[in-house]
Amino acid sequence: MDLQQYFSHIEKMGLNVEGVVVYLHGKEIARQRRIPEKPKNVWSVSKSFTSIAIGMAIDEGRLKLSDSVTKILDRENPDARWKALTLEHLLTMTMGHPEYSRPDNIDEIFLFEITRDPGTYFLYDSACTLLASAMLTRTTGLKVRDYLLDRLFRRLGIKDPVWEESRDGYTAGAVGLEITTTDMAVFGQFLLQRGNWKGKQLVSSAWIEAATRTQVPTMPAQDKADYDLGYGYQFWTCRHGAFRCDGKNGQFIIVLPSLDAVIAINSDEENMKPILWAVWDYFLPELIEQIYSLKRRE
Repeated sequence: MDLQQYFSHIEKMGLNVEGVVVYLHGKEIARQRRIPEKPKNVWSVSKSFTSIAIGMAIDEGRLKLSDSVTKILDRENPDARWKALTLEHLLTMTMGHPEYSRPDNIDEIFLFEITRDPGTYFLYDSACTLLASAMLTRTTGLKVRDYLLDRLFRRLGIKDPVWEESRDGYTAGAVGLEITTTDMAVFGQFLLQRGNWKGKQLVSSAWIEAATRTQVPTMPAQDKADYDLGYGYQFWTCRHGAFRCDGKNGQFIIVLPSLDAVIAINSDEENMKPILWAVWDYFLPELIEQIYSLKRRE
């Protein structure tokens, strides 16, 4: 697969993409880098890893989507909206807090005013993911990063990663996971295989199905294409039947079930959305041609 047209376009746009890895039918078919590959903070791609941890804990009977946030985290709050807040609201970013935040501890979050009924209003907010991370730790006794070491990272061949912690000692959950572009592609393949890896179901396929499909609508004003098609459980849904993990400065894992393909991209670029949009213009035709080429050889 030729990535040159994509990178030529990216260069013309002045976008700083650092590396790309593409899988088709479970095999790497393309790779290109501008800088040497090494683990880096993938920002909000971290949220999707937290979602998988939550799914595993649900599979194990340690958590339920209906679990009360205040009960699990042992916090008294007289506000009816706080009392109504559940793990599912956190995963879908429908907590009801009106402003984006990136708190460094859960005490800070419990000072927030919830101004809308949980479940009725989508607002992308890292506070939700930190609370979910804390709920997993309270019910399993393990930080999200440590919980995933044997259950996911080592099974996928991802070297024990660094993952930032909150000031009160929880895995940050929302940000701070440091992995490579290759690691991202492998995780994407795991998602494409609906949680099955080397014949073992690491997380239920039902969880992957639920987490990666639209659970709540996103606001058209949120942004342009691919940010207005809905949100799952810490995953975005996007065009062409795809879903993605999406992080600040252009970190993407794009999974295309209809083409049996995965695209992983690392960048260092504030203007990140055109990096995603160019995938549809340049990668999609190449992937379709690759598929037809393989069929012609059969």
